[in-house]
Amino acid sequence: MSPKKYLHLLLILALAAANVAQAGTIRVLQANLFSWSAMDPAKQPPPIVKLSQYVNQQRHDFVTTQENEYRLTDDRYQLSPDYKLAGELQDASIFYDSTRWEPSGAPWSRIAVSADGGGERLAVFSQFRNKASGETVVIATTHLCIAWGGHADCNGGQYAAHVADARAIGRYLGTYAAGDVPMIVTGDFNNFERNAEQSAAIEQAFAAHGLAAVKAGKDFIGPTFEASTIDFVYSRKLVVRSASLYGAAAGNPSDHAAIDVTFASGGAAAVRAGGG
Repeated sequence: MSPKKYLHLLLILALAAANVAQAGTIRVLQANLFSWSAMDPAKQPPPIVKLSQYVNQQRHDFVTTQENEYRLTDDRYQLSPDYKLAGELQDASIFYDSTRWEPSGAPWSRIAVSADGGGERLAVFSQFRNKASGETVVIATTHLCIAWGGHADCNGGQYAAHVADARAIGRYLGTYAAGDVPMIVTGDFNNFERNAEQSAAIEQAFAAHGLAAVKAGKDFIGPTFEASTIDFVYSRKLVVRSASLYGAAAGNPSDHAAIDVTFASGGAAAVRAGGG
């Protein structure tokens, strides 16, 4: 084989390996979008554009969001048109890269979780198929009730309500898709009351349904809001390859740090790793 043909073959093999590696990973960004700065309509462009640019550059497979007072896919927020909204826009929503994934299997769905003084709270669910590999995954996200400020009176008390909601989400997932389908559950859980203790109780509630928290060693990825860790990512039948915070120092305009997780899937080499 001539040197030129050999180099060409190496290039083809390298590109094939890169495609396999990408097909064997699922990258998810969990992001509460709200902050007074990000929501200021007088600022042009809106500060939330910084988060859109991060997603566009990093090419996340899925972005799960809360505080969706606006539609992230509106042109003014400059998110790539490759990203589509799964189902309906809700306070908790799922966006996906339509060049790699398509809704398939169980349809988009929602369930009510504990309400608060601001009204109804939801968890939403959607199943997707990878267009290249055919692998499937369920994505779910939620924004649980809060017990202070303008949305006071988390029904049943914050701690008890949140643990009950985690159990309800876990039970629903058990009926939503087959047990061998990988799952990712994200959200803003608003677990301020006895933060560490409540985090552990929610973790235990999800563990009963086969969902494991994404952690850096033994610690949850955080803090995600001031000194508290209230945003989480859980998974089932997936292995974490990397996990880190995308916070204000890196350009995130929200008052919540986002959680950026890459999972190994579809037979990819899986090495558990964590980041702060």
